[in-house]
Amino acid sequence: MRNLKLQYCNELDAVAHPRRLLLQPELNGGASDTSFVVADNKVYAVQESGDVPPKVIADLPDIVGAEFLQLDNAICVASGAGEVILVDAQTGATSEGTFCDVGIESMAWSPNQEVVAFVTRTHNVVLMTSTFDVIAEQPLDAELAPDQQFVNVGWGKKETQFHGSEGKQAAKQTASDSTVSHDVQELNQDVSISWRGDGAFFVVSFVAAQLGRTFKVYDSEGKLHHTAEKSANLKDAVVWRPTGNWIAVPQQFPNKSTIALFEKNGLRHRELVLPFDLHDEPVVQLRWSEDSDILAIRTATKEEQRVYLYTIGNYHWYLKQVLIFEQTDPLALLHWDTRVGAEHALHILKKSGKHLVYRWAFAVDRNDAVVGVIDGKRLFLTDFDEAIVPPPMSQHVLNTHSYINVFTSHITTMCVYTSYRQIHLFENIKQFSEERVKTLVPDAELSRLQLANLTIFSKHYLLATHSSAGSTRLLLLSYKDEVNEQGEPCYRVQSSLRINGLVNAVAVAAHAMDKFYVQTVNNGHTYEVSLQADKTLKVERTYVQLAQPADHIDWVISDGSIWDGYTGCLVTLRNQHLLHIDGHHIGEDVTSFCVVGNYLVYTQINAMHFVRLKDRRQVASRNIERGAKLVTAVDHKARVVLQLPRGNLEAICPRVLVLELVGGLLNEKKYQKAMQMARKQRINLNIIFDHDVEKFVVSADDFLREIKESQWLCLFLSELQNEDFTKGMYSSNYDAAKQIYPSDYRVDQKVEYVCRLLLRQMNEEDKRFRMPVITAYVKLGCLEPALQLIWKEKKVDASLADQLLQYLLYLVDVNDLYNVALGTYDFGLVLFVAQKSQKDPKEFLPYLNELKALPVDYRKFRIDDHLKKYASALSHLASCGEEHYDEASEFIRKHGLYTDGLAIYREHKEFQKTIYVAYADHLRASAKLDNASIMYERGGELQQALLSAKHTLDWQRVLVLAKKLGEPLDQVAQSLVGPLQQQGRHMEAYELVKEHCDDRKRQLDVLLEGHLYSRAIYVAGLEDEDVLAEKIEPALLAYGTQLHSSLQADLELFLDYKQRLLDIRQRQEKYGVGNIDANVDLEEVDLLSDTTSLHSSRYSGTSRGTGKTFRSSKNRRKHQRKLFSLKPGNPFEDIALIDALHNHVTKIAQQQQPVRDTCKALLQLANAADADPLAAALQREFKTLLQVVNAALDEIWTPELLGNGMMAQHLTGPNVDYLALQKEQRYALISPLKRFKPQLIVMDEQLEILQ
Repeated sequence: MRNLKLQYCNELDAVAHPRRLLLQPELNGGASDTSFVVADNKVYAVQESGDVPPKVIADLPDIVGAEFLQLDNAICVASGAGEVILVDAQTGATSEGTFCDVGIESMAWSPNQEVVAFVTRTHNVVLMTSTFDVIAEQPLDAELAPDQQFVNVGWGKKETQFHGSEGKQAAKQTASDSTVSHDVQELNQDVSISWRGDGAFFVVSFVAAQLGRTFKVYDSEGKLHHTAEKSANLKDAVVWRPTGNWIAVPQQFPNKSTIALFEKNGLRHRELVLPFDLHDEPVVQLRWSEDSDILAIRTATKEEQRVYLYTIGNYHWYLKQVLIFEQTDPLALLHWDTRVGAEHALHILKKSGKHLVYRWAFAVDRNDAVVGVIDGKRLFLTDFDEAIVPPPMSQHVLNTHSYINVFTSHITTMCVYTSYRQIHLFENIKQFSEERVKTLVPDAELSRLQLANLTIFSKHYLLATHSSAGSTRLLLLSYKDEVNEQGEPCYRVQSSLRINGLVNAVAVAAHAMDKFYVQTVNNGHTYEVSLQADKTLKVERTYVQLAQPADHIDWVISDGSIWDGYTGCLVTLRNQHLLHIDGHHIGEDVTSFCVVGNYLVYTQINAMHFVRLKDRRQVASRNIERGAKLVTAVDHKARVVLQLPRGNLEAICPRVLVLELVGGLLNEKKYQKAMQMARKQRINLNIIFDHDVEKFVVSADDFLREIKESQWLCLFLSELQNEDFTKGMYSSNYDAAKQIYPSDYRVDQKVEYVCRLLLRQMNEEDKRFRMPVITAYVKLGCLEPALQLIWKEKKVDASLADQLLQYLLYLVDVNDLYNVALGTYDFGLVLFVAQKSQKDPKEFLPYLNELKALPVDYRKFRIDDHLKKYASALSHLASCGEEHYDEASEFIRKHGLYTDGLAIYREHKEFQKTIYVAYADHLRASAKLDNASIMYERGGELQQALLSAKHTLDWQRVLVLAKKLGEPLDQVAQSLVGPLQQQGRHMEAYELVKEHCDDRKRQLDVLLEGHLYSRAIYVAGLEDEDVLAEKIEPALLAYGTQLHSSLQADLELFLDYKQRLLDIRQRQEKYGVGNIDANVDLEEVDLLSDTTSLHSSRYSGTSRGTGKTFRSSKNRRKHQRKLFSLKPGNPFEDIALIDALHNHVTKIAQQQQPVRDTCKALLQLANAADADPLAAALQREFKTLLQVVNAALDEIWTPELLGNGMMAQHLTGPNVDYLALQKEQRYALISPLKRFKPQLIVMDEQLEILQ
């Protein structure tokens, strides 16, 4: 679907009578401006600027071949006499390469310039290296080996075969009649050589004595591989396509002229049918472009010379350009540029010395959805808004009398520019007619100019460019009411503007008929040019400048519209596949782009991307077939058309574009069209609500009014999900910050909100809403109202009710719906559902008959029990009376309905007590003794309530219950003291003894046993100070001494654990974890988590076998103890030490308050001489312990203990840190809580008098 667009035709001066053109490659990243021309037995160096006259650098008679050697920076020249010399391109110094005493007919270097092929005057093929060492030599008429000859596999006789357009007479021709039709001596005896693009093979075309014109294929070592099949009327031109699949040779048939395409093996593959007769218009030159995209055919007649440019797509040859030159200044040669990035530059040299450089680029000529494809005298037009027609077919065909070179269009006007420089205008591109065409001829000035970048500028003007000598004229062409001297409609130059540099691209601003943009090759400038009031052109400014020039530019609207003001931007695509918007980089490796609505769509080799023009942010991407390129897009259908490498088309509707259209329709409240498009393109219908929640809530009645089909409403409701799709699946088209919800709306309750919203708007009496209402009830989980609606409808319209029930059965499982119907207690509805659900009557009729025989309340109880609605069943059972108390009690116990039972049987006091007792038994079995005690009390079981309270040591409640039972309170209180002391509740034990025991000694003993020395001193001070010296002081001093020793032991143990841990870590760093753990019993590895593993250097990963799994809790506890054993030499000793240190530090932190209280109590012993020193030592020792512990925490709990994703880092990259990984696996054995250092909060409440 691409046409060849002429970017510029630069007219330069060279040398008269040229025979060959040699181009230098890029030097230091840029192309050289010096070329070499072989003419009149001389080699000239020509400057493109034209200021310096051509310089002769070599003079050699009868030059038959020349090549610029890149590595040597020299020119290899061969003469017919057999002399081959090397000429330095800078100095002109010559050196001898080789010499052939029999003369040279032709010379051709391989593309990589490693091998050179010669054909001598004696028709010998000579192959040499780049240093002119002979590789091989053999005569042209040498035959193939017998095993390489063509074989007749016997596909029938010639007389019985079909001969197509040649007719039956072809079957009667003999072999001699169809091979050589003319005398061999009359044929052109020239020898042609052409290399394949990779330099592995070359072809030699020559005239054989018996066969006439033929060719042979040799490899780069000079070995003959293939000979062409016998073919008549082959011409002398031959060229091998650089990609290597075809050898092109002109061939004439009685009824047609073709370019025959042969395979490497010499067999004819296919053909290109020419639109002229080779007898009247012979082929002079045949050349492929370096990228194999364009085939150039140069022909000559008596009146003129032509250059045909062909491309191929979808197995069809398109004639894209025809260049016509008069014989008054005939062509001398044509040459495709071989430099990188200039593969589509065609150099044409005339005999007068004119050098024309045509620069082409592939472009899709489109006007919205209409695409035009040029093919000779035909223009294929396809409107992709109406149909997707694959090439080479088309929707419409426009035929002209001359070859078409340019097709351009703007809005509704279409323009065709022909090879004879005529212009055909069509006013309506979508309803054109060949009878309504307006033909314009050029005036005298334009008839001599080669126009490039022809573009429609307005209804009255065209734009074009003409380049010469490195500068470009911008031409404003007028065609409105213009006539020439003969009275013919014509077009002429209204005004022009000359710009330095070669303009290679023009972009007209959309709907702005006074402004356009031009791109120059030399400096990458993009100029903004305006049309003044006096119809002159003026450069307003440099709009943007790129580091390198772009091949394609397009001016588009980025924000707003043409009706209410807009801002635009310039999209540029460079030949290095770099895409920019106003000079800002967008993407690399870009193969094509197209603007669709508010998005710039561009393709890479196998992906398509979407960029929002407003903020230039890429919002979405999708995969496409490799090599696909954009053809056009249909904005209002969200359709994008791609052409695949083989030529066929693919039309897709990207989600981003579809959502843009759907959003626009929703903004206009066109819900019918929006849903239609969403369903067609498989867009989730949640977007209809999520697009604008507030607007939908307000316009719910409009939504219901516009959606006529009830099935569509059902589909919308059934797809609802508790999710905002504008923030999830379709976030590419929405800004989450701009989404506003109603005050009573929550996303996690979206389904319920929308269903209830629509239920309020839908009238159940309207038959159109019956199915949507049922769907809404189903989404809400309210099946009973849906069934009641159907049952109500059955009384009015039975057939409609049947349809509604069938629809409900489609949404809900039949068994669930049967249970819901049964829960209504309406047997008519149950039978209706059962019959439509295809259930077996033997399954439900006996059960229904059994239920009918029961009383109403008990029937409802049985139904609810069957449906597992136990609370409702219990309420119905309570209505059945006292005779069902036993059954109710059992039912409550079975289903644990104690709370419900107490509420239902509130008025049944006696039976309620039974429920209380049963509930208490249940709570006691669940070890909830405190609650069980209360329930026993309410049920009248005070003894059981007392026992339960005793087990929980709720001594206050125990005393209350004991009093109710008449038990002696003192004895009960004494029985609670011991258990309270065992639980560490010493103060409560003291309060109990103090209140119910008058024994002061007993009270003091309880305080001393609980180390409540401050309270003991307080009691002694109030009642008996002698006790202080006799009992409290010795006990307190002994406890202080014991506590001091305990603190010292804690410090020593902490330092010991810490040092052992540091020693183990040091050994691990020195020897590695694997060496230390070499004696690990692999059975213990089961203690690791399921996601970790432990490998040592002693065992392989596959030698473990089937060991124990230790899955029982007993064995797991046993091995857990084994793992955390502090015995030296334990393979997991470091893990055990960390666990022990964490426990030890936690214990030390909990001793702060007891130590402080003990010190304070010691200070109150004023008469004891040892009290103050002991208190000071105790406080000092504990302070030292806290400081040592606090300082060592970071040393013990290192960052690697925490993990923090370190394991994932070790597993990534080519260099895996196995040591760190193994440590991570070991540390995973520690409890997650203990992998963090304990929080040691130091209480700053030390006694100042002890410091």
